[in-house]
Amino acid sequence: MIFEFSDTGQQSDSDVCIVGAGPVGLALAFKCAAQGLSVTVLESGGADTDNDQNVLGPVEILTPHHAETSLTTRRGIGGTSILWGGRCVTLDDIDFQPRDFVAFSGWPISHREIAQHYDEALSFLGYGRDDDALRLAAAEASGDIVDDFLERWSAKPDLKDLHEAQLRKSERITVRLGSTVTAIALDASGAKVTGVHVRSRGSDSFIRAKSYVLASGGLENARLLLAAQQLWPDKFGGPDGALGRFYCGHLTGYLAAIRFAKPDFAKRLWYRKNRDGSHIRRRLALSQEAQLKHSLLNGAFWLDSFSVADPEHGSGALSMLYVCMAMLGLYPKVGNGLAPSPTEPKARNYRRHFSNIRQDPRLLTGTFHVLSQLVGRRLGKKIFALANPENHYLLRYHTEQVPDPTSRATLSEREDGAALPRLSVDFHFQKQDVESVVRSHEIIDEWLQSEGIGRLHYLTAPERRDEAVLNQALDGYHQIGLTRMSESQSTGVVDRNCRVHDVANLFVAGSSVFPTAGQANPTLPAVALALRLADHLGNLVKRV
Repeated sequence: MIFEFSDTGQQSDSDVCIVGAGPVGLALAFKCAAQGLSVTVLESGGADTDNDQNVLGPVEILTPHHAETSLTTRRGIGGTSILWGGRCVTLDDIDFQPRDFVAFSGWPISHREIAQHYDEALSFLGYGRDDDALRLAAAEASGDIVDDFLERWSAKPDLKDLHEAQLRKSERITVRLGSTVTAIALDASGAKVTGVHVRSRGSDSFIRAKSYVLASGGLENARLLLAAQQLWPDKFGGPDGALGRFYCGHLTGYLAAIRFAKPDFAKRLWYRKNRDGSHIRRRLALSQEAQLKHSLLNGAFWLDSFSVADPEHGSGALSMLYVCMAMLGLYPKVGNGLAPSPTEPKARNYRRHFSNIRQDPRLLTGTFHVLSQLVGRRLGKKIFALANPENHYLLRYHTEQVPDPTSRATLSEREDGAALPRLSVDFHFQKQDVESVVRSHEIIDEWLQSEGIGRLHYLTAPERRDEAVLNQALDGYHQIGLTRMSESQSTGVVDRNCRVHDVANLFVAGSSVFPTAGQANPTLPAVALALRLADHLGNLVKRV
């Protein structure tokens, strides 16, 4: 049942109260309801996806490496899934292991404890299964490089559209829209939550439940706990504890392109489509052994198309497509999203495009191939890609960063009209993060050449590669580490079951509990971890 929340006073108890109706909150709610639990979901957004953050409280970004919250956050049913392209990627075993060259690394649980929920999480996120006809062959890469890392793309990434009908039919889930949690109330000892204060349309209410789960995104989870810590300074590890610290995400961008000598290997790394409209493709990565041998951070590398407007792609067919669209005035209208291009100049050089056209011996067959792709180029909500007939691609990297306790979010004053205090974010990258990206490319290039597969063509000179990586370093989308999982309160905020260490019935769900980021974007593992938490909450209720 979904309805706008406008009542005042004290509300009746439920088994679980979930703060946030994004991907993690919805997955948790459905799984808890399936186990017979009554669930109240408090969502600050209204019936339509809402990005007005003022009701929550402002966020002050103190670094150029963090995206504005208007680009990273959405409220309402489905939350940030409206921004999410549908990419589903698993974590890796090495992410859960302590590594002596990665400070504060290691999880208190094994990867297997999350991995057993991946299939269910994929289904929830709108990815069915790999078609039998598209099952990928065994890995061909060996040595320092592996090519069996998979990314799957949901055919239905907007979770509001995917799940709203089911949500409305649920007899165990109540979603209170327009309801902003303003405070967490603890009992006299501080050991248990007695309820949460909620503001809705100018009215204040108090919501009670047996257990409470914060699932409102990394920054907002941290904000609520930091606000509670202002009243209880010794809670959650105290002011010098882990809460709000270790904020991390990923470095991503382009340092090089690949020109393949083996076209079949390029095809092996390209998108493949399932019958249900979802997609799958392989990624390159350094093997676990190579990461440990070279003391490098975990990362993934995949092919991206050059923009058709960038003659660096070297394809006469792609140049022909661009020149025709540009001369007809169509490119500004339809070109957006065809592909990224970090090398493209502000003014187009038609001479180089015509050179590509003249020098392409496979112009006709290549043009037919490109046009056939263009007809069905929309691979998904956020996926636009054209395979290059010349087998020349940008190599995108997506790598973890070292957890750093000085990268953090803190509270300052409360502004007029805001439900919660201002959140200040100091998010930064370290030298080790950047150097790992550069060295990983060198190892990939050595492998490509030794195997006769191809070689990298760097986009910048050797002396400027560190700078190029740092200039592209931008996150704030993944919001990892702010309420990290740990064995003890001295190094984290929640325990192995996502329960806040010193509060009996308060839990945190989402990527903010990840101790390290790994190479994967966190949507799939965060949902899988929420499903694991739902099993735990179900067992708790059964024991009561």
